[in-house]
Amino acid sequence: MNFILSILLIVTPQASPSRRNLALFSSLVLPGSGELLTGAKKRGEALLWLDGIFWTGWAGFSWYRTSREQDARLIAKRYADADITITDHRYYRALEIYDNAQQFNEDIQREARELYPNDPDAQRRYYETHGYFGTAQWDWCSDSIRIKSYWQTRRIARRAGMNASFFAAALVLNRLVSFFDCLFFLPESRLSNRIEFKPTENHAGIELRYRF
Repeated sequence: MNFILSILLIVTPQASPSRRNLALFSSLVLPGSGELLTGAKKRGEALLWLDGIFWTGWAGFSWYRTSREQDARLIAKRYADADITITDHRYYRALEIYDNAQQFNEDIQREARELYPNDPDAQRRYYETHGYFGTAQWDWCSDSIRIKSYWQTRRIARRAGMNASFFAAALVLNRLVSFFDCLFFLPESRLSNRIEFKPTENHAGIELRYRF
């Protein structure tokens, strides 16, 4: 038999011993919902509005970061003949710094000699593993395009990513604020006679009942 979870908001005079736990859990999932369930309407609505703003900011900056990063890769493809199917972020970082793959590979050779000064085979393996060859090679047509177009576009993408991270942190913080608000600052009287769990009558499941 399939187990069905029914969440029903209906009027009931009964109470549940786990009201505060439900408010705490609800606040972690959706900030402000715990306050609304226990009657702190203004605080609950404020936290809900904040959560909506934070989600909008996170989504907007995440989209903008992805869009600018894609623009940068198209610039690299057009003006440096880079292989934009590569997913390694180090490749696109190297495109910012080096005019061409030959310069990058020369630095890899130097690193290999420094790391394995007495082991030519290890130097060769390091060079072959970390260098870029074949279709992965690139050659910028000018420094100005590499710096002013590609690097600047990726710089904008990084800033958007930092802003998205800020909003992600704000989403977590908003949940913690709501959780501790329900844990320490909601009077016990607000938790009484409002919420209960009860088995459903017509099928296997659980009802969440809320008394307005």
